[in-house]
Amino acid sequence: MRDIDCVVIGYNEGRFVDYGTMSKRAGTFSPEWQIYRKEHIVIDETPMPWMDAFSTLRNKAVGRNDRYHVGEVYNLASVYLTSHLRRHGIDAVAISLFGNERDRLRSLLATRPKVVAITSTFYVNILPVLPIVQFVREHSPESHIVVGGPLIDNFARDGVSNDLQDMLFAIGADSYVLEAQGEATLVSLYQAISARVSLANVNNVIRCEEGNWILSERVLESNSLDECRIRWADFAVDHEIGVTAQMRTARSCAFKCSFCDYPSRAGALTVASVDTVRQEIRELAALGVKNLVFVDDTFNVPPKRFKALCEMMIEEDLGLSWYSYFRCSNAKDDETFDVAAASGCKGVFLGIESADPVILKNMNKLAQDDQYRDGIARLKERGITTFASIIVGFPGETETTVNNTIDFLNDTRPTLWRAQAWWGNPKSPIYAKQEEYGISGSAYKWAHDTMTSEEAAALCDAMYSSVVNSAWLPLYDFDFWSLPYLAGKGLSVNELVPLLELSQEIMQEQQVQREDGSRLKILCRELADAVAALSLDSPRFSYTEAALAEITVASHPMYPSPQDEKSLGSKDD
Repeated sequence: MRDIDCVVIGYNEGRFVDYGTMSKRAGTFSPEWQIYRKEHIVIDETPMPWMDAFSTLRNKAVGRNDRYHVGEVYNLASVYLTSHLRRHGIDAVAISLFGNERDRLRSLLATRPKVVAITSTFYVNILPVLPIVQFVREHSPESHIVVGGPLIDNFARDGVSNDLQDMLFAIGADSYVLEAQGEATLVSLYQAISARVSLANVNNVIRCEEGNWILSERVLESNSLDECRIRWADFAVDHEIGVTAQMRTARSCAFKCSFCDYPSRAGALTVASVDTVRQEIRELAALGVKNLVFVDDTFNVPPKRFKALCEMMIEEDLGLSWYSYFRCSNAKDDETFDVAAASGCKGVFLGIESADPVILKNMNKLAQDDQYRDGIARLKERGITTFASIIVGFPGETETTVNNTIDFLNDTRPTLWRAQAWWGNPKSPIYAKQEEYGISGSAYKWAHDTMTSEEAAALCDAMYSSVVNSAWLPLYDFDFWSLPYLAGKGLSVNELVPLLELSQEIMQEQQVQREDGSRLKILCRELADAVAALSLDSPRFSYTEAALAEITVASHPMYPSPQDEKSLGSKDD
């Protein structure tokens, strides 16, 4: 293997066992525990996230050791940074999923890369980063480890506090990038490390000097999406992109929903040109990609540009199917839906959040119930899969407003749906109105004038039982973005939905814990038979010993006993 300058590591899923333990410790009435109970199926007495349960049942039927995992779709952050580094003459290689690519990473580290960059997209705490740092230290102690991305941006936005000092030491990296974009900073950091000069003059870097973490000068980056586009053709040799790929055509979001701080972190909406997108999809199609996932927060905004992108894809006729976020309020005519379908749109993520006008106003959502109803109907008419994402418990929420959302879901019948309790982000705009709404607390432990987080969790359970004719979509290592991945393996939405409906019944039975368990056994057998009957392509990943350790542990309890409930907390505590 050639000597590598830099390795960029994408996602580490963490251990499902640890996730279950943390959820359980949050309390039996907490949103964390409520979410966990709707995220797993028990196979051979082991709670597993949906995709691992699916893989396990499949392996029992076909006698293989395959692991289906959405992380097989290359982590976009790692690919983007790798492409950017290569553009600057730095030989970089991307790792997509740490848990299943340890052997490949070990081989890359044997070349002693000067820098190992660890991304942190999707992380809300440091736990997923720790084993990566430890692994790199073990196999390439000379490499400079730098961590960047949303995790660092979120924790360090207000400066290097004493608490942050402790956290950075706990992570154990050599430096950290504090910049919402960060690609230019990473290039400069690598060049400094390669030249063996101080990082003091590299902007946006937190470095350690004499036992203290020090932040260098902050200089905001403004990287052109055209000039910094991914050159996918460069990945033909040492990366197996596969039949499903993610791509980005825009940065930030044009809207200012009051529950979200992303626009304030990412800056003004910036878009790539249609010609840039054209070049990228040509290169992806040449690599054998069939399914595209556009990760833009609002792919169909601005509307004029969206139509131009769709018309370009129709003109190119590359046989690509695509999936994206979609705002019904910005799709105002039949032409929008027609060109979306004609260009290959197969599924859309609808951030509906609520169907109650009061809550939508509180969220600063520029959409109304009738726009959602019309949009879902038009999408379904064109055979486009719809997923409705719902937030429960936002300030102003009551049982009545939740019932309005239930009625909306039952009326519109999106293909898939999921509801979760509001996650209180103190940096989001709604916290500027704490006194107005009586907001206290944050994350999944909050209260306001009309609801508590525990009440929101209970209402999510009520929705789970009350919404009919739409299938519940698990989140953990699954989510809407697993649809294009599974489509690439030969599993259609029409085949997936019955599996999810069976899984929902199983999770309900697991929670009830009937004495004889006969109903649960029947449902599990039906699911096993349905999975065994599928005709699927094999995944790239398999269950290594390390990967198995991520999801299994001996005698892991699924639900607390009555004796446990007092120690876990109750509504009266």
